[in-house]
Amino acid sequence: MGQEKIKAVGLISGGLDSTLAVKVVKDLGVEVYGVYFAMPWGCCQKTAAIEAAQRLGIKFIVMQLDERYLELIRRPKYGYGTALNPCVDCRIHMFSRAAHYMRHIGGSFVFTGEVLGQRPMSQKRHSMRWVEKGANLEGRLLRPLSARLLEPTIPEQEGIIDREKLLAISGRSRKEQLAMARALGLTHYTAPAGGCLLTDAHFARRMKDTLTYGYRNFRETVALQWGRHFRFNEQFRVILGRDEEENTALLRYAHPEDTIMQFVHERGPTLILKGPQPPEEILRKAGGLIQRFSRYKHQPPETMKYWINKDPGEVHHITAGSVTGQELKQWAI
Repeated sequence: MGQEKIKAVGLISGGLDSTLAVKVVKDLGVEVYGVYFAMPWGCCQKTAAIEAAQRLGIKFIVMQLDERYLELIRRPKYGYGTALNPCVDCRIHMFSRAAHYMRHIGGSFVFTGEVLGQRPMSQKRHSMRWVEKGANLEGRLLRPLSARLLEPTIPEQEGIIDREKLLAISGRSRKEQLAMARALGLTHYTAPAGGCLLTDAHFARRMKDTLTYGYRNFRETVALQWGRHFRFNEQFRVILGRDEEENTALLRYAHPEDTIMQFVHERGPTLILKGPQPPEEILRKAGGLIQRFSRYKHQPPETMKYWINKDPGEVHHITAGSVTGQELKQWAI
C-alpha cells in the first residue's frame, strides 16, 4: 500500500502569481485543492480561476464572501489601505476559511501566490506574520514564490516540502514570474489586478454610506458597483441605471421592499428607491432624477410609473418633480 499523498489548499485567482504557486506546489507531489473567494466587487474573475484550475488539473471549490465580510469592512482590526480596503483583515478572513477547509480534507498546509513586498499593505513581513497568526495558520501558511526569503514553515521543517525547490522572489516587478511562466510553457493567466473596488475612493464612499445607514442583505452591496447613487436623507437613497445593462442588473439585485420607478414608456433610466413607504415628495424627487438623466431632461415634467418590487402588479403613477444642480451635488454619493 503506497504512502498517502500530501494535501494542501491553495488560494487561486487565475492570475500569474497564484498559477505559478500552484504549479510549484503540485510539482512537489502535493495534491492541491484550489479555493477561489467570490467577491462581487473584487479584482479577480471567477471564470479565470475556474479555467486556471482546469488547466492545472487540480480540485477546485468556490467560497462566497458574505455578511461576515461586511462587518470586517466596518471595523477592520488592522485598518484601511488607500480607501476602504481592509487588506490585512481581508486576508485573515479568507485564510481562516481556507484553514478550516484544509483541516476538513486532512491537508497539511495552506499556500498562496503572495510575493514579499509586492503589495504595500498586506505583503510586508510584519503584515504577513499578522495574517498567519490571525488565521490560526502559524507555521502552516506557505508562500512558495517567496518562501526562501521567509522563515521555514512546518511542512518545510518536516521535509514534506523541499525548501530548495521553492523560490526567493520579492518586490513589485514580475520579471522573474514572467520568465518562469515562459520556461514552464504557461501562457494562460489574467493580467495583474490593481485591487478590488474597495480601493476606489468613489466606490468606497458608496460602501461607507451603506454601512452607515444600514443594509438588509449582502445582495444590496452587490448593486453598489452600478449606476448613479444619491441620498435624499437618512431614510431614502436611490440608484439610477446609466444604460440598459445597468438597468437590468439593478432590477435583478433590488430588494423585495425597494420601490422601482421608470418612465411610463420605459425608455430611459431605471431607478431603485430604497426606504420604507416613500412619501409623494420623495417620489417626485426620484422621478425628477430619472428625467434629469435622460434624453427628456429639457421636456416638461413626464409621468413616471412605480411599484414595490415584491408586488409588480400594483403599479402607480406620479409626475416628476424638478431637480436643481445644487440638489444633485447635495445628494450625490
